[in-house]
Amino acid sequence: MSPASRKNPTMNIELAALESELAYRGPERRGGEGAGLVRLMASVLDEVDYGLMLLSANALVVHANHAALRELGSNHPLELRSRRLRARDSHEQQTLGEALDAARHRGARCMLNLGAAPAARIGLSIVPLPLPLSNSASGNAVLLTLQRAQLVEKLSVGAFARARGLSQREEEVLTALCEGLRPTQIAERMGVAVATVRSHVHNLKEKTHCNSMVELVKQVALLPPMVTALKNSPLMS
Repeated sequence: MSPASRKNPTMNIELAALESELAYRGPERRGGEGAGLVRLMASVLDEVDYGLMLLSANALVVHANHAALRELGSNHPLELRSRRLRARDSHEQQTLGEALDAARHRGARCMLNLGAAPAARIGLSIVPLPLPLSNSASGNAVLLTLQRAQLVEKLSVGAFARARGLSQREEEVLTALCEGLRPTQIAERMGVAVATVRSHVHNLKEKTHCNSMVELVKQVALLPPMVTALKNSPLMS
């Protein structure tokens, strides 16, 4: 039993219920308190603004949240195939497989960078969890976290803009700043003069009480996530 479990017996009960429910494949799975706990856990993962995948000790993907499913397109170095996570490149598949095995069987944590082209490279963390989530294998379940595709989600920028009373054009400028664009690039995108963009930036700093664009972008980047749900994805089939 882990030190955290000894301090909190309720955690042990909840984790045991979750393990039992995820491991069971019978027709009664949709009923009962355990099923509700599983649905709650999946809902929580779906609201996190990072791609998250939960793998059982037998390497099956138990759940991939909406952010992960959104990221795993044809150009992503990872893919889901028959509920198993694989690297598209055969050499990187060996690296990924070894890291997942080390997490499942030895409890080893690690971070990887995958992808051939520099622009397409992504980082991911591999973290062992204290349960197998499988009746057919012992060891650790694994939580895999993908690197975020962008610094700030548009929903978060929109919520921030409404809370600060920003105009639509000021919100557009703020969104572009969070994408890493320079004032000249923003002016070209919006079809306005650079001086107009600088005026919007000045107003943004005034309304948000920030002294610089860096401080402004940092303030938005630290906001809690507001994730757009991606439903009915075929990637988990």
